[in-house]
Amino acid sequence: MGLFQWGEKRFARGIAKAMIRSFLLYKTNDPNLNELGLVRQALSDRPGNAAKELLKELDDNEFWVNTAGSSFFEVVYLLVRMEYLEHMKGTIVDENIKTLSIFKDVIKNEFTNSNL
Repeated sequence: MGLFQWGEKRFARGIAKAMIRSFLLYKTNDPNLNELGLVRQALSDRPGNAAKELLKELDDNEFWVNTAGSSFFEVVYLLVRMEYLEHMKGTIVDENIKTLSIFKDVIKNEFTNSNL
């Protein structure tokens, strides 16, 4: 994995933008929801197995606190990684440090641009 950075950037940007848009929509429509509630709602809008798996994991508070660091950013990062592996028909062994860095940078940029 990792032959074409532009493809990886585009992949991560598309998911990050969709998740941020959904998160902000729910935040506007229900300002009483906490961050975990907003993350759950945004994930519930996302098609595919990766989002469903993350939703199940979020039922465990330890996952939210320890793995996701109680952070929407980290959930989006995990989602991008999981969807990318699924798309590439790869496994965790196939992950490339450079690709992971690209994902993090792209997601961080999208969060910054959206004022999250």
